[in-house]
Amino acid sequence: MDLQAKRDGLLPETKPFGLASGVGVRPSVDTTVAKSTVQPSARLLVVEDQEDVRRMMATALEIEGYAVDEASNADEGLHRLERVAYDLVLSDYAMPGGTGAWMLQEARRHGLIREGAAVIVTAHPEIRDLPGVSIIHKPLDLDAFLEQVRCLIFSSRERQREPRAVRQKLELVLYISSRSPASAEALRNLQSFLADVDPAQVKCDVIDLEERPQAGDADRIAFTPTLVKHHPGPRTWIVGTLRNPDIFENLLRAAGINGRQ
Repeated sequence: MDLQAKRDGLLPETKPFGLASGVGVRPSVDTTVAKSTVQPSARLLVVEDQEDVRRMMATALEIEGYAVDEASNADEGLHRLERVAYDLVLSDYAMPGGTGAWMLQEARRHGLIREGAAVIVTAHPEIRDLPGVSIIHKPLDLDAFLEQVRCLIFSSRERQREPRAVRQKLELVLYISSRSPASAEALRNLQSFLADVDPAQVKCDVIDLEERPQAGDADRIAFTPTLVKHHPGPRTWIVGTLRNPDIFENLLRAAGINGRQ
């Protein structure tokens, strides 16, 4: 940490988050990456509803040489992500008006954030792991926190250099309730249709809300069965047993897929 910055009063001599070293951080990436591997031009977004905590985090990151933007809630964070491409997003979990997890899911759904370029910083005791999102638990140890930020940015930039997988032309999610006869019928109809479609062009996930009751929150699922078209946009909801084959034909046509195999 910059000793001159400490003397100038930007940071106290103790760690800004007031805790001893090594407490409260769960590393999720290789922490052996040297500081020099991350260029100081990285742009970061800090989303945190508590102003004093947000300013402490932003100040610590700015002293490290990062360009830092701030947002006080999930909606404001999402608006910033729509305008700026960030190297890393650091978000609180529990915020008024929307969780950090919701914000990151929406950002990913609209292509506003890359895989691995986000971290949840939280004191919430029961947060579940989110795919592609690292979690740092409060209270924070400053040195370990800054080291993990460096590692996450380095890993994100390395992934950018890797060839990207080819995206399917049509991406669907079917939400079901395993105890529902209507859901079972919708699943059979979908599987029957997909049996004749090139799997390289269509991706379809099936989510049982009996097993994962929160999994439908991002898609605002109120009824099962519901088929959701994620790609190509706009997102579309189809509620029911999917008996009409024209539904699938229209989905293929909208995705630019010329018929079945």
